[in-house]
Amino acid sequence: MFNTVSNSVNLALNSKDSVEKKKLFDDHVVSLLVALVVVVLLHFVLGPYLWNNVLIRLVPAIKPARWSDTFLLSMLLSLLLVR
Repeated sequence: MFNTVSNSVNLALNSKDSVEKKKLFDDHVVSLLVALVVVVLLHFVLGPYLWNNVLIRLVPAIKPARWSDTFLLSMLLSLLLVR
């Protein structure tokens, strides 16, 4: 995801102001925003479900988590594990 955003920014900075490239960039940004919203919603729904119903059964020492806990954990891991 980070590489896609980086490529979009590079496209915007290095492109001429032609109408076609401007429209391509706008479409790309909209698709990135839609993808980001879908991923965040999946984290809000699937993250707590998987944590509370699957991980707690596998590791008894883990306590139940709220939606914000799982989302912030995924954000922290994505920042720490950038390729």
